[in-house]
Amino acid sequence: MSSVTLWKDAMNRILETHQPVLPAKSVLPALDPGKDRRLSAQEDAKLCRVAIAIAAVFLDIDPEAIEKPNRSLAPVCEARHVAMYIAHVVFQVSLIRSGMAFGRDRTSIAHAVRRIEDRRDDPEFDARIGHLERLAHLVRSALLEDSARNWLA
Repeated sequence: MSSVTLWKDAMNRILETHQPVLPAKSVLPALDPGKDRRLSAQEDAKLCRVAIAIAAVFLDIDPEAIEKPNRSLAPVCEARHVAMYIAHVVFQVSLIRSGMAFGRDRTSIAHAVRRIEDRRDDPEFDARIGHLERLAHLVRSALLEDSARNWLA
């Protein structure tokens, strides 16, 4: 299965099952790298929910399990860490704001990001996360490009 097919399938699953978590178009212009990055806590929380949706679909975990504040089984914990990684690294949500959105302390977000980065020494895991990062970047680009056509309205 090609990367494009994987991306399209994942996007369709996100749009079919997680439509409510996609950000309002007011979030989108601020994602432009050339613009000021200051977003409200609510807008950053929406981006974190998009990261959760991406991780949930790609890792086949219930998004509600990822959002739960308590400790979880290893697959759910891994999906949560991946979502935190996407939110912070790809969507550039600060550690503090990510912590607020995930119901965790900023140090927990930093720990999750470090764990994902450390595990990328494994070529198989690195390839999986690389696919997820590309998907997240494509989602980000699609949101930016299509916001003028009210794609998410």
